[in-house]
Amino acid sequence: MASPLAVVDTRFCVPRTLPLTLTMSLTLGGAVTDASGAAVLRVDAPLFGFLHRFVLAGVAGRPILSIQKKAFRWEAFRGDSRDARDLLFTARRSPIFQVRTQMGVFLAPNTAWQGAACGFTMKCSYLDRSCDVYLGKSSTKIAQVRRQFSAAGVLLGKEKFSVTVFPNVDYVFIAALVVMLSDIIHTAETDRRR
Repeated sequence: MASPLAVVDTRFCVPRTLPLTLTMSLTLGGAVTDASGAAVLRVDAPLFGFLHRFVLAGVAGRPILSIQKKAFRWEAFRGDSRDARDLLFTARRSPIFQVRTQMGVFLAPNTAWQGAACGFTMKCSYLDRSCDVYLGKSSTKIAQVRRQFSAAGVLLGKEKFSVTVFPNVDYVFIAALVVMLSDIIHTAETDRRR
């Protein structure tokens, strides 16, 4: 992207490719770190996992964005808000868990996501443990996500994702999408075990 592609804020767009790692536990939260291992963001998870509400905060703890799950969609709000005036985007995935799935991301005020054109598309393959984020329905990729698998991570209930955010793309927005992806994976794996 030549000009900043900001969903949350332009201050989260950097002019180079940004490698990040998101380590997450859906009950304990997690962190987003840069290539040197320095913390970039904090992910606060709900005290009770069934609430499916997460807050992305700066390292000092100030909320930047909050995510709330509702049926087959997630809503992201500015700060720690739940007010419709602070809605940033809505993400909706295909209603059936598949080996390959897509999730459409609709920027506010576009909340009529049934039949509406999405601003971004996530194309995920659970077999490959990968997910790519595209601008709209185009072939313009803006981020890549790879799930890292380890036996220790499974035993401890932690997931780890390698994330590559392309130049001038809002990394907080991409981190929020990865938190949603982690929730999808966790829910699918929990359902499969039942």
